[in-house]
Amino acid sequence: MTATAPLSERLVAHMVANRPALEQLMTHEGSRALHEEFLLAESGTLPDRQSRLTRARIVGARAWLRHLAAALAAEWRGGPPDLQGRLERWVATGAERLEALELEEVAAVEREGISGDAQADARRVTLGAYMRLFAEGVGDIAAPAGLSGPELGRRVNEVLRREAPFRRRVERESFEAWSGSPMEGLLEEARTTAAPPEPDVIRILEAAAVWSWIRVLSDALGEVLDPAQAAG
Repeated sequence: MTATAPLSERLVAHMVANRPALEQLMTHEGSRALHEEFLLAESGTLPDRQSRLTRARIVGARAWLRHLAAALAAEWRGGPPDLQGRLERWVATGAERLEALELEEVAAVEREGISGDAQADARRVTLGAYMRLFAEGVGDIAAPAGLSGPELGRRVNEVLRREAPFRRRVERESFEAWSGSPMEGLLEEARTTAAPPEPDVIRILEAAAVWSWIRVLSDALGEVLDPAQAAG
């Protein structure tokens, strides 16, 4: 990837070229989630199926955002030398802000219409909030073009909303490439039978969803942080 390529393309290329690093991050985040689950079990709280699914979703989001932080630090010259570490800490310690963003995402889902797929709506809420939290971290740490964290977060969120059809297409195409089955057919069967998909199918659904959000977040960051890309 040349230095003159748009920032969004450089971010995606960097993440794809460093896939082993993502796998390590997935392992690390998964271990942390298991530790948290163990602590809950010790206190007498046994996670149900939905709690486990949500925890797995968060593992994927955090690992991918750490991967994106590394790509942004390598490909964008507008941040401080310690941008990657500071972004990772921002996401890891942003529970209170994340909760507020999740409430905003719930409200957005309700305004735009619940899809009829409870897990798809839950993925949108959780992943949308994490993407916005990351964007606010970029603004708070680097203040590109004088934008504060909330200001940059709003700019990025506008792009995320605008590019929602593209994100859904990336999600569908990724799922179908990885599973070898049509996404809508499997989801329709689950709705008709009222039975959850098989565990392997759920894992692919979650992986396709988080990748689609990361892909569109990369585009949004490129548009907001790279004036040349926005002009083009």
